[in-house]
Amino acid sequence: MVFNYTDNQLNNLNQDFAVYSVNKEFSERNKKKFVTDNPNNKNETNTITTSDSQEFRVVATKSDTETGFDGLAVAPIVNGKPDYKNVAVIAAGTDPDSPVNKNVFIARDVNSAIIARQTYLSPQYKVADQFVKEIMDDPRYEVSQLSGYSQGAYMLKVGAKYHIPTTTFNAWFKYGALSLKEKAFIESNPSMFIDYRRKNDDVVVWNDFNHPEWYNTTTTNSMPNTIHWLDGSSHKIADWEFDPVTGQVVDGKGGNPLISGVYRAYANSLRGMASYKDLKSKWSSDGISSSEEIYLDAAQGSILSSSMATAARTGADEVSALAKKANQELQEIWSKIDFTSYTALAPYEVEALFASQGITQAQFINTFQAETDQTVTKMNASAQAFENLDKQLQEVIEKTVATDKQLAKEFRQWKEKM
Repeated sequence: MVFNYTDNQLNNLNQDFAVYSVNKEFSERNKKKFVTDNPNNKNETNTITTSDSQEFRVVATKSDTETGFDGLAVAPIVNGKPDYKNVAVIAAGTDPDSPVNKNVFIARDVNSAIIARQTYLSPQYKVADQFVKEIMDDPRYEVSQLSGYSQGAYMLKVGAKYHIPTTTFNAWFKYGALSLKEKAFIESNPSMFIDYRRKNDDVVVWNDFNHPEWYNTTTTNSMPNTIHWLDGSSHKIADWEFDPVTGQVVDGKGGNPLISGVYRAYANSLRGMASYKDLKSKWSSDGISSSEEIYLDAAQGSILSSSMATAARTGADEVSALAKKANQELQEIWSKIDFTSYTALAPYEVEALFASQGITQAQFINTFQAETDQTVTKMNASAQAFENLDKQLQEVIEKTVATDKQLAKEFRQWKEKM
């Protein structure tokens, strides 16, 4: 099953104690633990814990002294073990206090950001592309998520190139940097790409004016379907707010999540289908054999089945968490009613008056909780049904593919990647 990274987790991985600290000079200057895949002392670590207590194992890091690129690859720790089939690669934003290279007169990160503004693309992009490709080419790992902050938002281009879901914050990035092929892929799969921006970001405004009105024209060669606008002017990565239940970015008005976990599950299913289409296109050039046709049908069925099961379970978990939160808040509201504050009547008389209007603990709390419990039970039953169906379908697919030993081996290898 695909691990669904939350906005909160990705935001944490973009902060100074995570991706920035893969650079030893930065970690020492800012008194943070040096983040590495091979720690040697107490001031070094290969584990990052996000604010929701989720642990991630460091798979690889990259620091480029010429461009200022700093990158991090992590795997979520699930049931006590790193899930190397769901690796996320993160690109750090601009460090204004980074060292000054000999051939320029300003900090190397700032220099790269200026070049990005003038030429549409940061010099760090090529290093990022190579870093992601190295992780992808390693048979031990599968990359399922990309993310970046500020200048690191060129990860949107990397994601479009390799068909990997990407989430960015405060993007210092111009969509004109995309090739026609990359742009077409994003336009066809906008759910895979989430670009969180603040309308009055006091830094990004100097890159592309950073406002919805400008992004409704051809001036910036933009892709507004990927941008999710929020009010505010802060450019700080730590200033984003998240729903405590779902871990997703919340709007500044009602405090509601902009995007649910089910949306991310859908984005991951699109990643699987993109892989399927690439494979089918590759085989089609020489004609598809009957065995390959079976393989492709099995692959498509496997993606759709597992995606439905994942989406159903994610939705059920979110409903369960929301119901728990609602029940607690309702209990708190009831506990604040003080029947002794009405001095003209005895407390039991006040309770009787409330009860005469149908306001009792049984009616106010128990009935509501019974309804939420029933909803949660139905959602869990539905999710379980989808998971059972997925298991049955996967077993049938395995039996069908097993008629050809070589095909079965290739299918299992491909399935692991998904």
